[in-house]
Amino acid sequence: MKTIPFKRLIFDKRAEYMCKYGCKNYNRKYSCPPYTKSLFNLINKNKFKWVILFATSYKNLKNYSLFKIRFENIQKEYEIQRISHQLSNLINFNGKKNKVFSGGSCKRCRPCGCIEDKLCKKPHLKQISMESIQIDCIKTMTNVGFDFQLTNNNTINRCGCIFTNDDSLSNIEFKKKDSHQKFEQFPKSKILKSIEKYKEKNPKLYSKINFFNIDEINRKEIPICNEECRHYNRNFSCPPYSEYINLNLWTYALVWKWKKNKYKKYRYNIALKKIHKLVYSMGYYFALSIRDCYCDECERCTYNSGNKSFCENRKILSPSMQSLGIDPEFFGKGKYGIEIF
Repeated sequence: MKTIPFKRLIFDKRAEYMCKYGCKNYNRKYSCPPYTKSLFNLINKNKFKWVILFATSYKNLKNYSLFKIRFENIQKEYEIQRISHQLSNLINFNGKKNKVFSGGSCKRCRPCGCIEDKLCKKPHLKQISMESIQIDCIKTMTNVGFDFQLTNNNTINRCGCIFTNDDSLSNIEFKKKDSHQKFEQFPKSKILKSIEKYKEKNPKLYSKINFFNIDEINRKEIPICNEECRHYNRNFSCPPYSEYINLNLWTYALVWKWKKNKYKKYRYNIALKKIHKLVYSMGYYFALSIRDCYCDECERCTYNSGNKSFCENRKILSPSMQSLGIDPEFFGKGKYGIEIF
């Protein structure tokens, strides 16, 4: 646990897109966007003096099964939110006002009242996501001494924070314990080597994987989607849900060509997820997947099928190239995908 000045907190606009296109809880929980947008504006308008950061770190044993790892991850998410709530109560008990946030979405209710079109069931326990107010958790935590990656196969790392104006809390700094794993972001040379090895391991998924600087990709400043397309306003990867994004917020892009086949385990959506997981594991927290045309993962997309725009099958969403002003034919014939980071 450590207190830092509010100005040392690092915000990144890309967190907004990571929530919308990379998280299953977008528009499904009151602790997540778009419900937290007004709170983000309020915090930036009325800045606090101090931020109390706290984190937990646990090591996964090598003989853990995938089920055991998932179970442990969920338990540690519950734990960091209990810690957040207890610390907030302690500060409030002493008559000090504060705002508490936790890494990841609120886990208090299942399902969240948001899905059922009801009010929050436990507003006094609700935990707002740090990412939902555009905090770069990785940079903020590592820059002040919490040296770990928040998602890693070997460790379970969780974090939270409390905003306060109480100067008496400004000197909190508990001795840091070993986090079991150091933060590492791969440089360009190491990425190229890893991609080459990865392509060799997956010859049935990818025909080629090329590395680009983001400004090398030819694109227009408006979507090139045709409103007469049958997927327009009917798919999460298409406008108006998939809004135009300023791609210059990112630096690099991997452009990969799918080796077209009819086998389920080698389908396009698997290739999209695998390349995203690879880049994310290299320490690029705001990696974003861009697909070639509309999403066909579900037989019928649930967009516009109800009052709320969220994927009922809880799929990781990704915008189409066309919605971002990119013509897939710029890369050649075939079906492509892009991972920006």
